[in-house]
Parts: sequence; C-alpha cells; structure tokens
Amino acid sequence: MEIAFDAIGIEITNETAFNNLAEDVEKRGEASYLTRKTGVLHGRCLKLGAGLEIWTVLYETGAGAISYADCRPAFRARFSQKISPWILTESDEEGKAIVHGFLEDRDTEVLFELQNLTEVGGDIFKQNSLPIGLCGLASSAKIVAAEKPYWNFSDEIVLNVGGDENAWSLCGEVIDFEILRNQFSGTDLYWLYLDLGELKLEILVNRRVLQGDEIKAGNFIRAEIWLQGHIVEETAKRFGYEGVDRSARTIDFWKQFKRNN
Repeated sequence: MEIAFDAIGIEITNETAFNNLAEDVEKRGEASYLTRKTGVLHGRCLKLGAGLEIWTVLYETGAGAISYADCRPAFRARFSQKISPWILTESDEEGKAIVHGFLEDRDTEVLFELQNLTEVGGDIFKQNSLPIGLCGLASSAKIVAAEKPYWNFSDEIVLNVGGDENAWSLCGEVIDFEILRNQFSGTDLYWLYLDLGELKLEILVNRRVLQGDEIKAGNFIRAEIWLQGHIVEETAKRFGYEGVDRSARTIDFWKQFKRNN
C-alpha cells in the first residue's frame, strides 16, 4: 500500500508516518457513513485538490465499539464508464469493498477497490448497470516502443473475488496527459489517459517513477498498477466538488440577485 500512496505523491516511510496520516485524515476529512446490518461504516475523505484524495474508514459495531479499519490513497477519475454485470464484496471490519464486473456490452473484466462506499446510498446497489470512474495508481511505469496494447492480471493465479487481486499489468497508447501537483506534499505527478485496446483507462504515476524520454501523446506506456475507483452518482458528485465551475458564466450568478426598484 505504501507504493500506492507514492503514486499520489505521499511518502510513507514507516508505521508512525502511516498512523499520523490516518489521524490527520480523520480530523480534517469530509465525513460520510453507511449503515450495515452489523454496525456502521464511518468514512473520511481528505481532498488534496486535482482529484487526489486520501480515505480512512472506521467500523462501529452495534454495541458502539469503534475500530480503525483502513487508510488508503485515491484519485477520483475524470471519465466514467458502466459495468454490467457486477458484484460487490464487502469486509466491514477491514473497511474494504471490492467490485468485480465487466464493461457494459463488452467482455473486458475489471476488479478494483471501491473508495466511496460510504458516500453512496443503498439504492445504487439495486442497479443492473453501475456507473464508475476508474484510475490505476502505478507502482512502476515506463515509456516503451510501440507494441500491442494489453490489460492483464498481474498474478496468473485464478481470480478469487474479494481478495487482493486488484493488481494489473497494462500497456497502452497515451491519448492525453497532464502534470499534477500534490499541494499537500509538493510532489509532481503524471495523469495519463491510455488506450489499452480493450478499454480506455486513467492512471496516475509519480513523476520520478516514470522511466523513459519526455512524455507526449502517442507514446506507449507499460505499467503495473493498483486499480481503484468510485461509484459515480449524484450524491458522490456533490462530495466530489472541489471548486468553482469555470464553465458557468459570472453574469448568470448576478441575475439571481436582480430586483425591481
């Protein structure tokens, strides 16, 4: 998990640093919760800007006992897609939710850790088609010569849904890219939008990790990633708000204050 934190520009050097980060998120993160049969999951999301996030989850039993469950890095994807069919496997005590599904009308398989389980209402899970945003947090990435795109499990072991098999190997062509800065740590990152053939996927790479020449559209990237994602729906969109919508005209705001003399 320390490697996944590195992909969003956070360096975790030891257990103390990890615990201090989790405590900071608990204090400053936006709160959300989800009631389960056995208790309540309390989520905290600390937004670092540009879509970068850190999540913690606390589990409260029906008797009121609270236990720390998880702290993990996240990036809220810019593009959304739908999966159908899909299944969700939860481990409340560990604060984890794994989603396994297939891109709608395609055979492309995805397995990822769901970040915003506590943001979304229960009705979302009744849908046959689930809108999601996916982003891979890269532990390694390299610019390579043009080669056939691929999208594979990093481990050839047979898929065991609910496990930790959300590690993938990929190769794809760069459609678009952007340099992001983690304002919390001052670290520069690459946001890359890749065409993998089977799907288009966003990945996040620490700038110092990316090997090869200067990045540009049309490059091919080979990477190892930890796949994570968010459910995209109205409640989650409100939680994802990070600032002024620059597409809106200022004059439209002032019209609301017009009055007759």
